[in-house]
Amino acid sequence: MQKLFASATERVNAAPCLLYLFARLLALQDVQPPKRRSPRRAPRRNPRGFYRRAWCPHITLWYLIWQWLAPLHTQAAVVADARRGGADALSRGTTPLSAKLRSNATTAFSKARRRLPLDWVITQFERLAQALAALSVVPAALPVRLLDGSTLRLRPHGDIPKHFPPHRTRRKRNYWCVARTVVAFCADSAVALAAQIGSLRQSEQALAVRLILEAAARALYVGDRNFGVWRVVRACVQGGGHALVRLTGVRAGKLAAGRRLRPGLDLAVQWSASAHDQVDRGLRREAVAGRLVVLRVQRRGWRPQTLLLFTTLTDASSAPPTWLVQQYGRRWQVEVNLRWVKATLGLDQLEVKSADLARKEFYAGLMAYNLVRGLMGVAARAGGVAVGGLSFTTARTILCGALGFLWLRWVSSRQRWAELERVCAEVGRARLPRRPKARPAEPRAQYHVPQVFPALRGTRAQARQQLKKQAAKR
Repeated sequence: MQKLFASATERVNAAPCLLYLFARLLALQDVQPPKRRSPRRAPRRNPRGFYRRAWCPHITLWYLIWQWLAPLHTQAAVVADARRGGADALSRGTTPLSAKLRSNATTAFSKARRRLPLDWVITQFERLAQALAALSVVPAALPVRLLDGSTLRLRPHGDIPKHFPPHRTRRKRNYWCVARTVVAFCADSAVALAAQIGSLRQSEQALAVRLILEAAARALYVGDRNFGVWRVVRACVQGGGHALVRLTGVRAGKLAAGRRLRPGLDLAVQWSASAHDQVDRGLRREAVAGRLVVLRVQRRGWRPQTLLLFTTLTDASSAPPTWLVQQYGRRWQVEVNLRWVKATLGLDQLEVKSADLARKEFYAGLMAYNLVRGLMGVAARAGGVAVGGLSFTTARTILCGALGFLWLRWVSSRQRWAELERVCAEVGRARLPRRPKARPAEPRAQYHVPQVFPALRGTRAQARQQLKKQAAKR
């Protein structure tokens, strides 16, 4: 690590102290390498009439993130860790959090989650994402962001059906409520830089437009055919960035204006909004200058494909077709990132009872994912390997094992710094195995385990009434 960062100050800002960085961003107690002890200052007294809660916003947000990093995502586990002293080093004042909690009840933490401002949570997510992305990779002239969408599942509690209505078919209404999400990942560090969550009534394109306009970043947004529409491309240009999207054959044919879509075509076009294109609030109805590129791609062991790409990078010398194909080929990594977010961290289903808390849990889960990803990025830079060559599951396991030690109050700064150095070294050694040959094709099938109970028809309240009627007849 000392070879990677020259000065001690640079080491403090870019060392594997992701939790230190998290604490700095939230204006908490700094976790730094040991220095000379300064004279102890008298603690500031609370203003008269001011009530300072035990579950302050910073500690509450930290435990929202801790829940997604821990194997058990329950509030009882949070209270048990807090009473053990797992966040005492983050507590302000002389009295630690563990001394303030005198009960195992989760009521106080549950109320603290509801009091947490959503805008503040989103701000902390964006600040942490930008800092971790800059910490993990060398800044590029034109950063590449990968766009993709997914869905989350919720139970119909409280106002959740109003904000996230369930998917409805012609036959029946589904039990599960569904939330639609769109996330923009950094192509180099795989950190989630921006995200939007909405109902099924909002399309992924509408969420992507809102995400791009709010981010207003100079970056190259890469998307598949779902995002290859005028509104997304216009949002990229209006937000100060560029777009690289794949088009359907119909859209590419309209842009080509009658020209044959042969491989090797690199045509300068003007993409104007048609009568069927939707213009979101804040978008200007202006044409977008770009290039229509047609390429034939063939890899060993794969079927050949014809890619119809549109990009707003009009200079063919700085962005040749081969470079565009290389950048679009990185788009598949976003599918793997979403799999780790949903499957490994368990963010595919949110166990909450309000729509506001569902949004907070969503951003807190992405912050937990970013902490693991940032740790992998720093370890990859220190070891001179690619971030994709490290195991996400192993990195999360190592970080979870260190969380129980890092924020204990009795742990000295020297011990905490040594533990963070050890965690970074362990993650750097958690490399994925090199496979000597390609994996064989596997069928998309599984062994079916028959269910003991029949499928539930209707609501559980109706089922309970039916059980009472059956018991009364007996």
